[in-house]
Amino acid sequence: MNNDKEINSEKSKRAISHFSNKKEIKNSDRRGILFSKLPSQQLNPDRYDNLMTFWNNSLTDISKSCNVLIFTPKLLSTYFTVENVSPIYLPLILNEMIKTKFIVKYEEYIKDYGWSKWVWTKVVVQPFQYYTGLSTTNTETDKNVKFILPEMIKDKAEQLYQHQLKNMNSTTDNIISYINLEKSIGDWFITREELDLLLLVLVRDSKALILTNKSNKSGLEETKGVKFAFDGEKVQPIQETDFGILKLQTTYETLKQQESKLLSDIEEISKTIKDSVRIKQKNHALLQLKKKKLLESILEKRATASTNIHEILFSIESAKSNKQIIETLCTGVSTLKKINDEISVDQVDSILDDYQDAITNQREIDDAMKSGFNSIESLSSADIDEDQLEKELDQMLQDHLAQEKEEKQKLKVIEKEKEKEKQQQQSQYNPNLPIPLKSEEDELLKELESLSVSSSLLPSNQKQSKEEEENKQKIGELI
Repeated sequence: MNNDKEINSEKSKRAISHFSNKKEIKNSDRRGILFSKLPSQQLNPDRYDNLMTFWNNSLTDISKSCNVLIFTPKLLSTYFTVENVSPIYLPLILNEMIKTKFIVKYEEYIKDYGWSKWVWTKVVVQPFQYYTGLSTTNTETDKNVKFILPEMIKDKAEQLYQHQLKNMNSTTDNIISYINLEKSIGDWFITREELDLLLLVLVRDSKALILTNKSNKSGLEETKGVKFAFDGEKVQPIQETDFGILKLQTTYETLKQQESKLLSDIEEISKTIKDSVRIKQKNHALLQLKKKKLLESILEKRATASTNIHEILFSIESAKSNKQIIETLCTGVSTLKKINDEISVDQVDSILDDYQDAITNQREIDDAMKSGFNSIESLSSADIDEDQLEKELDQMLQDHLAQEKEEKQKLKVIEKEKEKEKQQQQSQYNPNLPIPLKSEEDELLKELESLSVSSSLLPSNQKQSKEEEENKQKIGELI
């Protein structure tokens, strides 16, 4: 799309199609309700809220889907017309939107932020010259007053900034001509007026600046390019070098376009020469060949010039990077000097001496405490015979081992007694079972005697003899 008229025509088609395909609009009964008169909010709040919600959402959907950023009541009436029927109460709905500040008059939005002279002449004066009666606030009497959705404008401006950030790969890519910016978002289908509005929002947010110069004819400021802020930073003030970079970029792009045109012309002439040779038109072929050589010579000059300009741009980019590095180093050196000025060599020597003294004192204190604890320990253990302690410990270990052995033997005896009782019980119910033999009793007595011998090692003799008597009694009972 090359002009705003074509863009607006395409957006109208898209907006009409988008609205007519809404589910609520396809239903004729539902559509009739939505197109009906807006009731009083006090008398019928539910119906009022439902209708306003529908129209707010519809306007937002069209703005998002079709990039309708600036609109008039007349345009909206066209967008919302279905089967030759439009909402006749749309002006009332728009007035309610104005009251809630859901939509804002374009002129008021510009004035509220106190834009510069360029803004006023570029965005306000020129577009409004095409309309009359713009001071009227009643949408019923002025169908050409322009409105915007503030939140939508803000979101779209941020989208434009993020789009440009993706193309900023060097220190000079943040400057772009207005024409190239238009080309980069050609698929957005937004007019120059809408693009200007988005740029102004970015200017307000310190994310862009407009590079302008005065026109010789009108004396008004004209846009030449846009300088964007790098990610996470505020845009830097415009400098004279920015205009130089912009001019180099514009010249380079112009040369590349000329090269493309020359290549196309040379290719076309080459075909003409072949056709002339084929039909034996020697003079015509010779004339076209001379023309081709001339174009090739011009192409070579254009290619050389564009290459030189590209190299200059690359050198500028490198120089700007070097400048940033130097500025960063200067800042670092300045900061380092300020810090060093706060610390003197004498202070450092004094602090280190104090540190060394403190460490020495700490070591002396540690040594004194260690020596004192060793003395206390030696005094407290002076009356203790370590050899006697070791003998006593060995005896305790032997007693413990003997006790463990005795307990194991007792367990064996008890298990055998239980087994014998079990066999006797079985023999009472089953006469066929064998009666324990005398040899088994003898073995049991032998185990008891060995148990008596081993228990003699225990310290308490009375306890051992008592246990022996108990074991003999048990054996006697079994016999």
